[in-house]
Amino acid sequence: MKILILIMSFLCLTIYSFCQVAIHGKIKDQRQNLSSATVVLLRSDSSVIKSVAADNDGGFIFENVQPGHYLVSSSVVGYSKFVSGDIPVENKDITLKDIILQEATTELNVVTVKAKKPLFEQKIDRLVVNVQSSITSSGSTVLDVLQKSPGIVVNRQNNTIAMNGKSGVKIMINGKLIELPLEVVVQMLDGMSASNVEKIELITSPPAKYDAEGNAGIIHIVMKGTADIGTNGSFGVTLGYRWAENLGGNFNINHRSNRFALFIDYSVLRNHNLHLFKMTKESLENGFTQNVADHSHRENITTQQNVNAGIEWKFTKNSLINVSFTGYRRNWDMNALANDVNHAAIDSTVITNMNIHESNIWQSATAGIGLQTRPDQKTELNFSVDYLYYHNDNPSQYDNNILYQQNNINANSKIDLQKETPIRFVIANADYKHVYSPLFSIEAGVKGVTSSLTNNVLTQNLENNGWVTDPVFTSYSDLSEQVAAAYVSTKWNPGMQWQVNAGLRYEYTHTSIGTPAQKNLVNRKYGNLFPTISTKKDLDSKKDLEFSYSRRISRPTYNDIAPFVFFWGPNTFSSGNTALLPAISDAVKAGYHVKRWIISLQFSHSKNEISMLQPESDSQSNLIYRSQNLKYLNTIGLVNSLSFNVASWWEVQTNLTAQYLVAQTLHLQNNETIHNYGVNVNVINSIKLPKDFAIELSGMYQSKTLWGISEFLAVGSLNAGIQKKMGKGVLRLSIDDIFNTNNWKLKTNLPGNNLKSYFDYDFHTRYARLTYTRSFGNNKLQSVKLKSGADEEKARVAN
Repeated sequence: MKILILIMSFLCLTIYSFCQVAIHGKIKDQRQNLSSATVVLLRSDSSVIKSVAADNDGGFIFENVQPGHYLVSSSVVGYSKFVSGDIPVENKDITLKDIILQEATTELNVVTVKAKKPLFEQKIDRLVVNVQSSITSSGSTVLDVLQKSPGIVVNRQNNTIAMNGKSGVKIMINGKLIELPLEVVVQMLDGMSASNVEKIELITSPPAKYDAEGNAGIIHIVMKGTADIGTNGSFGVTLGYRWAENLGGNFNINHRSNRFALFIDYSVLRNHNLHLFKMTKESLENGFTQNVADHSHRENITTQQNVNAGIEWKFTKNSLINVSFTGYRRNWDMNALANDVNHAAIDSTVITNMNIHESNIWQSATAGIGLQTRPDQKTELNFSVDYLYYHNDNPSQYDNNILYQQNNINANSKIDLQKETPIRFVIANADYKHVYSPLFSIEAGVKGVTSSLTNNVLTQNLENNGWVTDPVFTSYSDLSEQVAAAYVSTKWNPGMQWQVNAGLRYEYTHTSIGTPAQKNLVNRKYGNLFPTISTKKDLDSKKDLEFSYSRRISRPTYNDIAPFVFFWGPNTFSSGNTALLPAISDAVKAGYHVKRWIISLQFSHSKNEISMLQPESDSQSNLIYRSQNLKYLNTIGLVNSLSFNVASWWEVQTNLTAQYLVAQTLHLQNNETIHNYGVNVNVINSIKLPKDFAIELSGMYQSKTLWGISEFLAVGSLNAGIQKKMGKGVLRLSIDDIFNTNNWKLKTNLPGNNLKSYFDYDFHTRYARLTYTRSFGNNKLQSVKLKSGADEEKARVAN
């Protein structure tokens, strides 16, 4: 009976949906299609039903139209308004004759269209952060913006990002995943100017077309672009101060004609800063409490450059080719003074002073080519091939002075470490999309990825005026990984008020790691299915309900499992873990949206959750950090977002995430269950003042949260900014972390496993800066695209 009721309900919805039709049309003038047209569907009494914007070919479609009589109107600045005659709608789709607009007789040269996007927008499967709507984002890096986003926790010490309490995050830029370990991507984002970023999408339930990698979801960074005809762009400069000077610049140029488009954006940042690091460790050995204390003074200069370029050529009416290029270089150069005091026994204290020089240079170059074609109006095919090359050069030199305090003996040593890692990726995609009706469409595709890298570490000690290789810290290993994937997904509108997106993805992975001594140190082959579903029910024009379910995977990165050892101090090491397993997570989310209020309840269960840089002690009382699997991590979260106006000139955006996390360890001698309650709060005040002045005041607070077996202690920041618009230019003065409260602290306290540690890392996050940006280019009426500030942007020049 239950099955019969379900089938009958489905048939009723289907019959209802097919009683609705679609109205198609195209907007033109005497010479070309008008992609900038606004088209409105009206009842016969001229009351408005809905409006849409014409696509790049001037086409428009009104879906889910009930039988009846309607009118269609269209308007574009610079053209006379068009209103159709009566359009009777019965039970078949309607294609209107091309609507040809006539140019208005009065010519206007320039128009300024002001439509500010809200800072946060909730979509069916993601939260959109419109970066350009924030004053304090100007002159910041992308990582700074992420750190102030709802539900995001950035750990700069470990170079990791967590979203809604989960650490499995993948980063995507302009539709392409960054195929690098997250710790490397975090460093890249820390030097990428936010001035060239249009928006950031926090995708908690990614559709099946996206890779299943990343238990927490995907952070999609969308760079600036334009669909306007003509040439335009912008440039900006930043003068700032943290501990020392901070300088930056950026520009972007876009050009588009009817068949050809290109863009390029570039940013450079130089950051001179000081990091202060403190770490303590205690353990009980033979009735004596051993104590190790490290602190270091790490002066560093980071110089980073990013370039992103693309070309698009529409060689037929329905086909185009796009070519994309990216380049990246980051040079982190550090000089540090470190002090380590090791009370190993009642009669043994060793004090080590270290002078450290380290360079960490990352470079990359990527290229891709794509073909998009439409065999007919309802079908779209996409093919793409990408090649990615990354290279890491990480040399370090250590000059150590060791004092054995009880015996008053001094010793000196010098260590030279060279690390080189080239990485290569080849990626191929093929995607198919067919719109069967305005109510139903299907997408399918396949993807293949092959990657390889080598990690060559050479460590030498100075002995008798000659360099001697240290076999303990010297290593050579290589990794090869292949991933094959296929997916199918659908979009279904069973009625005007329902939207259902569902999909299924399969991924097969083969990972192997070898060393000269052992060719197949790691050799894993596995396949998994990843279903996703997202539904949305419109209660009325301002209210809706949402529900989603997704399954995702987090695979160990090379740095997680590689057989290497790297030391931070005489008694502190980081290492790979060849026994690490991939983590699988299942997540559900239910949400309610009314006007400017969004609330959702989320639950996720992650099996074999991967936690990075987990502390443990070895038999020699050394402190070792490496990634470990938890048996599971369960997360329950309540997310509340509310925006309101105190006055017409004062807008407030609030976001609160309350969470309960419970995890069980898998690797400890005495495994434990760990609980945590926490909140993440973001509040942003935007105030408009006379004479084009504006003020923004924002605050962030993250309470104590879990980091594997450790606790990430509470942090917060208060930020402020003021801006003045001057024609096409904008001048901004802003400061982050006014009270210097955003220092990162981790604590581990597991007495049952004889493990107690604490570290504090001060990045000097208080950051004052002055930024000037200016736009330029074609502002003629015929090239202006009018649309609501809340509308989705059109496709970028290159995906």
